[in-house]
Amino acid sequence: MQDKVKGYSRVQVGLHWAVVVLVAFQFLAHNAIEAAWNAGNAQTAEGSANPILVTMHIVGGVLVLLMALTRIYLRVTRGAPEPPADEPRIMKLISEAVHGLIYVMLLALPASGIMAWFFGIRLAAVAHEYLQAGLLGLIAAHIGGALFQHLIRRSDVMMRMFAPDKA
Repeated sequence: MQDKVKGYSRVQVGLHWAVVVLVAFQFLAHNAIEAAWNAGNAQTAEGSANPILVTMHIVGGVLVLLMALTRIYLRVTRGAPEPPADEPRIMKLISEAVHGLIYVMLLALPASGIMAWFFGIRLAAVAHEYLQAGLLGLIAAHIGGALFQHLIRRSDVMMRMFAPDKA
Protein backbone atom coordinates (compact mmCIF):
# COMPACT_ATOMS: atom_id res chain seq x y z
CA MET A 1 0.00 0.00 0.00
CA GLN A 2 1.33 3.40 -0.99
CA ASP A 3 2.03 5.91 1.78
CA LYS A 4 -0.09 9.04 1.69
CA VAL A 5 1.88 11.97 0.32
CA LYS A 6 1.71 15.30 2.11
CA GLY A 7 2.64 17.44 -0.88
CA TYR A 8 3.65 17.37 -4.52
CA SER A 9 7.22 16.50 -5.50
CA ARG A 10 9.56 19.05 -7.05
CA VAL A 11 9.08 17.32 -10.40
CA GLN A 12 5.29 17.50 -10.10
CA VAL A 13 5.42 21.19 -9.20
CA GLY A 14 7.92 21.91 -11.96
CA LEU A 15 5.78 20.13 -14.54
CA HIS A 16 2.67 21.98 -13.34
CA TRP A 17 4.28 25.39 -13.86
CA ALA A 18 5.96 24.36 -17.13
CA VAL A 19 2.55 23.34 -18.48
CA VAL A 20 1.07 26.64 -17.27
CA VAL A 21 3.71 28.59 -19.22
CA LEU A 22 3.34 26.41 -22.31
CA VAL A 23 -0.46 26.61 -22.31
CA ALA A 24 -0.28 30.41 -21.96
CA PHE A 25 2.12 30.50 -24.91
CA GLN A 26 -0.19 28.23 -26.94
CA PHE A 27 -3.00 30.74 -26.56
CA LEU A 28 -0.70 33.58 -27.61
CA ALA A 29 0.68 31.70 -30.64
CA HIS A 30 -2.72 30.42 -31.71
CA ASN A 31 -3.42 33.23 -34.19
CA ALA A 32 -0.35 32.39 -36.27
CA ILE A 33 -1.24 28.74 -36.71
CA GLU A 34 -4.90 29.59 -37.31
CA ALA A 35 -3.87 32.02 -40.06
CA ALA A 36 -1.65 29.34 -41.62
CA TRP A 37 -4.50 26.82 -41.43
CA ASN A 38 -6.96 29.26 -43.00
CA ALA A 39 -4.45 30.04 -45.76
CA GLY A 40 -4.29 26.33 -46.59
CA ASN A 41 -0.79 25.80 -45.24
CA ALA A 42 -1.56 22.83 -43.06
CA GLN A 43 1.32 20.40 -42.56
CA THR A 44 3.94 23.11 -43.16
CA ALA A 45 4.78 26.44 -41.59
CA GLU A 46 6.22 27.68 -44.88
CA GLY A 47 4.39 30.57 -46.45
CA SER A 48 2.59 31.51 -43.25
CA ALA A 49 2.79 35.02 -41.83
CA ASN A 50 4.95 33.83 -38.96
CA PRO A 51 6.43 30.36 -39.56
CA ILE A 52 8.46 30.51 -36.34
CA LEU A 53 5.33 30.97 -34.21
CA VAL A 54 3.58 28.21 -36.13
CA THR A 55 6.46 25.82 -35.49
CA MET A 56 6.68 26.89 -31.84
CA HIS A 57 2.93 26.28 -31.43
CA ILE A 58 3.31 22.75 -32.83
CA VAL A 59 6.35 21.98 -30.65
CA GLY A 60 4.59 23.53 -27.63
CA GLY A 61 1.55 21.31 -28.18
CA VAL A 62 3.68 18.18 -28.35
CA LEU A 63 5.50 19.24 -25.17
CA VAL A 64 2.17 19.84 -23.38
CA LEU A 65 1.08 16.34 -24.40
CA LEU A 66 4.32 14.74 -23.17
CA MET A 67 4.27 16.69 -19.90
CA ALA A 68 0.61 15.84 -19.30
CA LEU A 69 1.37 12.15 -19.79
CA THR A 70 4.30 12.47 -17.37
CA ARG A 71 2.10 14.25 -14.83
CA ILE A 72 -0.52 11.51 -15.07
CA TYR A 73 2.16 8.85 -14.66
CA LEU A 74 3.54 10.60 -11.55
CA ARG A 75 0.06 11.07 -10.11
CA VAL A 76 -0.64 7.36 -10.51
CA THR A 77 2.76 6.13 -9.26
CA ARG A 78 3.57 8.73 -6.59
CA GLY A 79 0.14 9.98 -5.70
CA ALA A 80 -1.16 13.39 -4.75
CA PRO A 81 -1.94 15.00 -1.43
CA GLU A 82 -5.39 14.48 0.03
CA PRO A 83 -7.84 17.38 0.16
CA PRO A 84 -8.30 19.01 3.56
CA ALA A 85 -10.09 16.66 5.96
CA ASP A 86 -12.81 19.24 6.66
CA GLU A 87 -13.54 19.94 2.99
CA PRO A 88 -17.21 19.39 2.08
CA ARG A 89 -17.85 16.40 -0.18
CA ILE A 90 -19.28 18.57 -2.96
CA MET A 91 -16.06 20.61 -3.08
CA LYS A 92 -14.01 17.41 -3.32
CA LEU A 93 -16.18 16.22 -6.21
CA ILE A 94 -15.91 19.56 -8.03
CA SER A 95 -12.14 19.62 -7.53
CA GLU A 96 -11.75 16.07 -8.84
CA ALA A 97 -13.95 16.84 -11.84
CA VAL A 98 -12.07 20.04 -12.73
CA HIS A 99 -8.67 18.36 -12.35
CA GLY A 100 -9.77 15.33 -14.35
CA LEU A 101 -11.21 17.46 -17.13
CA ILE A 102 -8.05 19.58 -17.28
CA TYR A 103 -6.01 16.40 -17.81
CA VAL A 104 -8.45 15.29 -20.52
CA MET A 105 -8.05 18.68 -22.23
CA LEU A 106 -4.25 18.56 -21.94
CA LEU A 107 -4.38 15.29 -23.87
CA ALA A 108 -7.23 16.07 -26.27
CA LEU A 109 -6.04 19.51 -27.39
CA PRO A 110 -2.62 18.38 -28.65
CA ALA A 111 -4.14 15.21 -30.14
CA SER A 112 -6.77 17.18 -32.05
CA GLY A 113 -4.17 19.71 -33.16
CA ILE A 114 -1.91 16.94 -34.47
CA MET A 115 -4.81 15.31 -36.31
CA ALA A 116 -5.85 18.62 -37.85
CA TRP A 117 -2.40 19.93 -38.79
CA PHE A 118 -0.60 16.80 -39.94
CA PHE A 119 -3.53 14.79 -41.29
CA GLY A 120 -5.80 17.61 -42.48
CA ILE A 121 -8.81 16.40 -40.49
CA ARG A 122 -11.12 19.40 -40.52
CA LEU A 123 -13.38 18.02 -37.77
CA ALA A 124 -10.31 17.78 -35.51
CA ALA A 125 -9.63 21.48 -36.16
CA VAL A 126 -13.18 22.35 -35.15
CA ALA A 127 -12.88 20.18 -32.03
CA HIS A 128 -9.55 21.90 -31.27
CA GLU A 129 -11.31 25.28 -31.18
CA TYR A 130 -14.06 24.07 -28.85
CA LEU A 131 -11.58 22.27 -26.61
CA GLN A 132 -9.55 25.47 -26.34
CA ALA A 133 -12.60 27.34 -25.04
CA GLY A 134 -13.32 24.50 -22.62
CA LEU A 135 -9.77 24.55 -21.29
CA LEU A 136 -10.00 28.30 -20.69
CA GLY A 137 -13.15 27.77 -18.62
CA LEU A 138 -11.53 24.98 -16.64
CA ILE A 139 -8.44 27.09 -16.00
CA ALA A 140 -10.67 29.86 -14.66
CA ALA A 141 -12.45 27.36 -12.40
CA HIS A 142 -9.10 25.93 -11.24
CA ILE A 143 -7.68 29.35 -10.37
CA GLY A 144 -10.96 30.38 -8.72
CA GLY A 145 -10.96 27.20 -6.64
CA ALA A 146 -7.35 27.68 -5.57
CA LEU A 147 -8.03 31.28 -4.55
CA PHE A 148 -11.20 30.23 -2.71
CA GLN A 149 -9.23 27.58 -0.80
CA HIS A 150 -6.49 30.06 0.06
CA LEU A 151 -8.46 33.24 0.81
CA ILE A 152 -11.81 31.96 2.12
CA ARG A 153 -11.16 28.50 3.55
CA ARG A 154 -7.59 29.36 4.63
CA SER A 155 -6.33 25.91 3.61
CA ASP A 156 -2.86 25.01 2.33
CA VAL A 157 -4.19 23.62 -0.96
CA MET A 158 -2.92 26.45 -3.16
CA MET A 159 0.47 26.62 -1.48
CA ARG A 160 1.17 22.98 -2.35
CA MET A 161 2.09 24.15 -5.86
CA PHE A 162 4.51 26.74 -4.50
CA ALA A 163 6.29 24.70 -1.82
CA PRO A 164 7.10 21.19 -3.04
CA ASP A 165 8.05 18.23 -0.89
CA LYS A 166 11.74 17.38 -0.87
CA ALA A 167 10.96 14.14 -2.79
